[in-house]
Amino acid sequence: MIDPFQFTAYDGVGWELLRSAGLDDIAELVTEPSQRFLARLADAGFAADAAFVDGSHHFHNVFVDLHFLGEIVRPGGVVLLDDVWWPSVGAAVAYFETNLGWRPVPGAPADGTATPAGGRPRTGAYRLPDPRPTPGFKEFRPFC
Repeated sequence: MIDPFQFTAYDGVGWELLRSAGLDDIAELVTEPSQRFLARLADAGFAADAAFVDGSHHFHNVFVDLHFLGEIVRPGGVVLLDDVWWPSVGAAVAYFETNLGWRPVPGAPADGTATPAGGRPRTGAYRLPDPRPTPGFKEFRPFC
């Protein structure tokens, strides 16, 4: 669990829920920004089949998170992302859809929460391509 605001803004509630569920033996709380920690996980060769992100709403931070999640999550895996309705988050996702082949998982997550204004889904799930593409810089496509 990566949450730099877990104790400063949320009084440790999320971490306490994981602990009360008995997951503290297999989970770790990281209280630094995800865009820094995910880079180190990728460098260490950490791999996962899926990841859930509820991080920053700043485009540049989301972009960096998604870049490193693209290295961490195995090809064919899923990235679940909160707050995709924010233009900054949606724009970052658009790059990965347009240029790296990430595809929305239709209907996922079913019965998820909606935005207060407009009722748009708050979360999105994206399947990473298999194999992982490595397009050249000349193939760049505008994404927003």
